[in-house]
Amino acid sequence: MTLPVLLWVFVILYYSVNLPWYDDFDPFPDFLRKWITDSSFSDRLTLLFQPNNEHRMVIGKLVTLTYYWVTGHLNFTFLHIAGACFTLGTLRIFWLSFAKTKINWWYFLPVPFLLFQLQYHLVFLWAICSLQHQPVVFFISLSMFLLSRNRFGWAVLAAVCATYAMSNGIFVWPAGVMILLLRSQYKQLSIWLLAGALAVGFYFYGMSAQGNESSMEFFAKYPHLSILGFFAFLGGLFDFFPEKTIVVRSALPVLMGFLVMIWVVIWLYKQLIPWLTRTFNWPKNTRYAGPEASVDKKNQDMFLLGILTFLLVNALIIGLLRPRFGFFVMIVSNYKMYPALFLTVAYLTFINAVSGKQIQEWIFQFALTTSVIIWVFSIYGYLPVIAERNKYLTVNGYNQEHNAFGLGHVPFSTSAFYVDTMMKQMVSWGAYEYPDKPENLAKEIGKIQNPISVEEGITVTMRDSILVVNDPQSSMSLNRSNGHYAFVRDDKQLYFFKMTPQKYAGRNILKQYDKGADTEIPMTSLKPGSYDLGIINIENGKSEGGILRKITIP
Repeated sequence: MTLPVLLWVFVILYYSVNLPWYDDFDPFPDFLRKWITDSSFSDRLTLLFQPNNEHRMVIGKLVTLTYYWVTGHLNFTFLHIAGACFTLGTLRIFWLSFAKTKINWWYFLPVPFLLFQLQYHLVFLWAICSLQHQPVVFFISLSMFLLSRNRFGWAVLAAVCATYAMSNGIFVWPAGVMILLLRSQYKQLSIWLLAGALAVGFYFYGMSAQGNESSMEFFAKYPHLSILGFFAFLGGLFDFFPEKTIVVRSALPVLMGFLVMIWVVIWLYKQLIPWLTRTFNWPKNTRYAGPEASVDKKNQDMFLLGILTFLLVNALIIGLLRPRFGFFVMIVSNYKMYPALFLTVAYLTFINAVSGKQIQEWIFQFALTTSVIIWVFSIYGYLPVIAERNKYLTVNGYNQEHNAFGLGHVPFSTSAFYVDTMMKQMVSWGAYEYPDKPENLAKEIGKIQNPISVEEGITVTMRDSILVVNDPQSSMSLNRSNGHYAFVRDDKQLYFFKMTPQKYAGRNILKQYDKGADTEIPMTSLKPGSYDLGIINIENGKSEGGILRKITIP
């Protein structure tokens, strides 16, 4: 069971880069900068609850403040690690719930293989996602665990924490309603609804619609995309080929999401029958065959029911609101934690529902085989993506520090100026330090003076004010220290551009990358001047490269 967990932790520690990216600036450095400069209690409280896009990230901001109070610094690798701790906590909750059922412990083995995936790398290696999705899953799991064990007060507190981790945390309230309703605990249900109404009401107070009204118009025109998106979202772990076209990528997730939902609907119906019979005497003359389930198994069912309700409501809302951005969003990396949880819950409901030892054994064998296959494919398909993103962020950290762009904003734009000003202020205060690895790479580039050999076959072409550099001999490496980069330099400026491995376009569906790499250099991202355009390749601590040509930016 430790194998997928240890690999997952290793990937975080090895590939994490202490750099913000795109949406990270608002909830972390900008929040911390305002917190430091404004000592008013009311203003600081407002900052803590201030929305970031569609979310109020109170939990993530508290984690950031805790690290700052202890160290005096902002560190994005720590934020990645902190987020990972929430997922480790989620595994612990699932184990505690499972262990009470007295089912053979090894039947839990598929769970860590499903939960600790590399497919959702944008969750655990992107700070804003790390401290949104992972805390919300943890607190929802904790709330449902406590509610299923009749620890009502603590369950409400955990639900409030889930609500203020990110926006989909509000779905913890309908999840809790299902548990309390099916247990006929109507007094607690009333309190739960009141607490939920207050928490959700305050959550949306003062927030805008964020353009979601256009999603309804899109749904009216293309309802089939929302239906397919619902199943693609739930079956997202079967997205084995991230570099293929969206049609190829999404076919298997849609199919598998649909097939798993068949069992989920059957199981949900079985959970509803006792309540329907007890409350409405329907269906009439219902008799239950076999031994009565133990209290611990019933608690496990309620725990799983709550999480499953959250997942289904979440999938419905995502399917409704997100297809307008493109169908790829249904299987984007930072959503993949939810299909991992969905398959986990679907498997555990199966194991908990079956009493026959032989059938349990067959289900376990099938689930273990499937989970390991998914896990292996996640390594094969996504580890190269993770490695390439590490290198991209690393060199663009240099561009951000020295050239005022690089970490997600258009060069010379208003947002780029805002980010540059803010980050320079954080550095001047000693609250943040850029990684020094790109500085060593810059020193190696400073040694390059000779032109590159024509025999290397490297070409430079111009397309719509964009320089395209192509190296047909480049190969990809999982080693974070290896890399292939183009650079543009003069006496004052140095710009980095990571070479991107070329995608494979042949018939072999298992092959994702071809030999060679290229990169695009927008002329508009460079200041006017005359530059050397060159290329450098770092492999096993050795660097080689040369100058390709001179370029002039008017």
